[in-house]
Amino acid sequence: MSMRPESAVRARVGSWGALGALLGFVLGRSLECSSYTLWLLLVLGAAIPMWLLEWRRLPHALLMHDRRSALWGIFTISILQVAILLLQFLFGGDSGAAVVLALPFLLVAGSILLLLGLLRPSLLGSTIPDAGNAVRAWFDGGRPNNSQRNALLGWCVKCFFLPLMLAWSWTWLASLEYALPSTGSLRWYALGMIALYAIDTAFGVIGYVSTSKHLGGEIRSVDSTMLGWLSALACYPPLSALVLDTWLIARNANDWKNWLSEGSPLAVIWAISILLLTSVYTWSTVVFGTRFSNLTHRGIITHGPYRWTKHPAYMCKNLSWWLVSVPFISNGGAAGVLLSCLAMLAVNAIYWVRARTEERHLLMDADYRRYAEWIDDNGIVSILRRCGLKMIRSQS
Repeated sequence: MSMRPESAVRARVGSWGALGALLGFVLGRSLECSSYTLWLLLVLGAAIPMWLLEWRRLPHALLMHDRRSALWGIFTISILQVAILLLQFLFGGDSGAAVVLALPFLLVAGSILLLLGLLRPSLLGSTIPDAGNAVRAWFDGGRPNNSQRNALLGWCVKCFFLPLMLAWSWTWLASLEYALPSTGSLRWYALGMIALYAIDTAFGVIGYVSTSKHLGGEIRSVDSTMLGWLSALACYPPLSALVLDTWLIARNANDWKNWLSEGSPLAVIWAISILLLTSVYTWSTVVFGTRFSNLTHRGIITHGPYRWTKHPAYMCKNLSWWLVSVPFISNGGAAGVLLSCLAMLAVNAIYWVRARTEERHLLMDADYRRYAEWIDDNGIVSILRRCGLKMIRSQS
């Protein structure tokens, strides 16, 4: 296959969103805004141009869902959200406890949904009533249909990840006030990392709230396998407090800045390498535009870093962790180095499982099968393989 399959999101959508986010960030910093105002400028700066580019008029459809179905849906989503927030707050460590920062937003959003459910349930779309009807079907001893099941799973995804993205995007920007002054000559590195992760999580926020058909971002399907969910949730609170935090922090307590002399040429090269990997990781989120979300299929992305590999985000994040945690440097001798490297490899294995389960889910779409076939022939691995074969042949 010579032609790369068309991407579900135009390249300019993410580009304008990233530009808007950067302009919002620079404007907020230049005006010395509070971290909350800076967060609003960054998120809205990214969201508004992407929403304008993605907005589409659709034929008006008369929704037949009644008020009772809508209220059942709102009740179901509310119970889900409260249960997930409690788990994240109580068992998710510091990263999970940050979800308290998202409570004002969630309370406002919940109040709006309740008012609409009481007064104008037709404005809620179909996924909220469908989620409620899925639960009602179980209570009545039946089974929800595919649409109801997909809606309920989609809301499970949003209830889990949206509070984390809200809290973390604000936390990254708030760290400018207390973390940046202590970074010394590596201030540029710290500022770059904060900006990149703030943009990444801000695009996560936008993705989880932009599931309207008017934006083309509706959830087409959700991974329904246990392995798919476990491998994804293991990377986020509360499970990450047991899995990733235990391995990465307890086993890899090193920090590359403690290993290299500050300001040395090697330290600068090391910092630039981490920034470059993190930039590709963030770019991998940005190219989704308004459609980023875990465990879901909302269209196949084939441009940006996905032009070269199917999993650029996982690849670059895991490589950056090797550079940040330097598990191959240990005061515990060879045994300490071995344990640290094995621990990091275990973390890498979790992301490998995530990648495989995501592929298994997306392969149900013919567009993804065409994309996977194209990557097999034209991706970075294929290019390196052909170059290696040419070198071997030239030397023989």
